[in-house]
This record gives sequence, structure tokens and C-alpha cells, in this order.
Amino acid sequence: MNEIESIRLHRLEEVIETGLRTFVEVGNALLEIRDSRLYRRDFSTFEDYCRDRWGMVRRHANRLIAAAEVVENLGPIGSQISERQARTLTRLEPETQRTVWAEAVASAPNGKVTAAHVSATVERMTQPAHDPGSELLDVEKPEPRTPHVSNNSGNNEWYTPAAFVDAARHLMGRIDLDPASCAEANVVVQAGTFYTAEDDGLAQSWFGRIWMNPPYAQPLINQFCDKLATEWDAEEFPEGIVLVNNATETAWFQTLIARASAVVFPRTRIKFWQPSGELGAPLQGQAVIYFGDSPGAFLEEFSRFGWGAYCDIR
Repeated sequence: MNEIESIRLHRLEEVIETGLRTFVEVGNALLEIRDSRLYRRDFSTFEDYCRDRWGMVRRHANRLIAAAEVVENLGPIGSQISERQARTLTRLEPETQRTVWAEAVASAPNGKVTAAHVSATVERMTQPAHDPGSELLDVEKPEPRTPHVSNNSGNNEWYTPAAFVDAARHLMGRIDLDPASCAEANVVVQAGTFYTAEDDGLAQSWFGRIWMNPPYAQPLINQFCDKLATEWDAEEFPEGIVLVNNATETAWFQTLIARASAVVFPRTRIKFWQPSGELGAPLQGQAVIYFGDSPGAFLEEFSRFGWGAYCDIR
């Protein structure tokens, strides 16, 4: 690498180090480092550079790059777009990005453009055209089958072992809110605020660093997962960790994983506890799902429990 390239690398890294000030600046800096192969001074691959220099997985870097490219493509009309909003547009062609963003801004309720509204606009404007003739096809459709775990109607009073909660607290620095808890469980969770069944966490505001081990019985599992998705889309909390059954075939699991940054599947079934000291014997494995901007740190912290992966977020 010549002296000019070294100087340019130093200046680009200053952009990243000072702030990660905005995702656009960081994304553009990473783009130039990747495409010009400026990482080669100290690293053999861009993946090594991202991981060892900045503690981020390559996919996260590429997502920052893609989001920055969206903003560049939108030009002046995208001056107020957030990173999460930009991510919802990355799968679209440039011209479609501009059309969808303009529509999202124009149709935003009360003028507030949220990531959830942008996502809904993307889905609405990219739906395939309805074919009226399809209604004439005389095909008998089978009744949908309900996944067995979605019929869970058992005891909801099972609490998380301390090791998992301690890992969550270590990663996030603290737990501000547990929206589905009780006084006994909070002895371990140590959340600044927790909502009991009497408080009705579904009707409360959610905020801060969230830990959630929701009730697994229906309809509560659906309701709590939908609530978390709504609060996340509205950018009401910056970071959260959810512990649920690994029911990948259920709608509520898909709701969570579609928004997640990373996930870890513990190698053994978690033995939950009750105040009486009784340990549970779950019928299936679990998943720890992370929402936030530190998926690499999450995977490093929780990988000791099992296998983890970075999630793609639109």
C-alpha cells in the first residue's frame, strides 16, 4: 500500500472511530475501504478487517454500506431517513426506492415516518398484481394446520436461569425493562422496571434495554411478540433480548426473527425454575434472539451456550 492510500485509510477510519457519527458516513467509509481493498495493509480479507478492527461481522458492515447507498440514491428527499428505515428499502431497485420512500413520507400518519410504516409501504407497493381469474380455479385448499407449540396452554410461571440473564445484563450494560415478569423472577433479572400480569405489560410503554421471557401459552405468546415487534418498529427501545422456544414454524417466531439482528440456539434445553426450586423439563429447545446494533458482541457473549448466527434485517 502506498503513502496516499495509507493516508486515505487513516482518514476513513477516523470517520468510523469518531462516531460511527452517522450510518451514512460509516457506510460510505466502509464501502471505500472494501472496494479499494484498503484493509490489505494489516488484514488479508475485509471480513478479518471488520471483525478484528471494529468488532463487527461482515454482514453488519455490508448492511451499513447498503443503507448508506440507499440514502445516496434518495438524494435530498432522503435527508431525514434513519438507518432502520433505509434498511427496509435495500432490497428494492434504486428507482423503486425513491418511489416507495416518497409514498411513505406522503402517507405517514400524522407526518411521523416510522420504520414500520416504511416496511408496510414496501410490502403494499411491491405486492404482485391480483389475478381475478385465480378466483375461478376450482381447487379445494386444505385446512391450515396449527403448529403444536402454538397450542401451549400450560403453566406460564417458569423463570430464566441466572446464567442467561447475567449474559444479557453484561452485554447490554443493564436491563431497564422486563415487560412480562413478577417479583420472584425479578430477583434474578434485576430489571429497573418490570410489569406483572396485573400491570398488563401489553398495555404499557416499553423502553430502554429490554429482557423478555414471554409467557408461552396462547394467545399471550403471540401478543407479546407482536407488541415487541411494534415497539421495535416504532424505535421505542434501542436494544433487547428475547428468550423463547425455538418454534421456527410459528407466526410469532417469524415476527421476531424478521426483525432480529442475531440469534443463538442453546445446545441443550434450558431448565427453567420456579420459586419452589422445581426445575422444568421443556419439551423442545429454545432460542435467544437479539435486537440491536451489537450483533457481534451478542454472538460472542452467548455463543458459549450454543450455536449462533447473524440475522438479515430488511
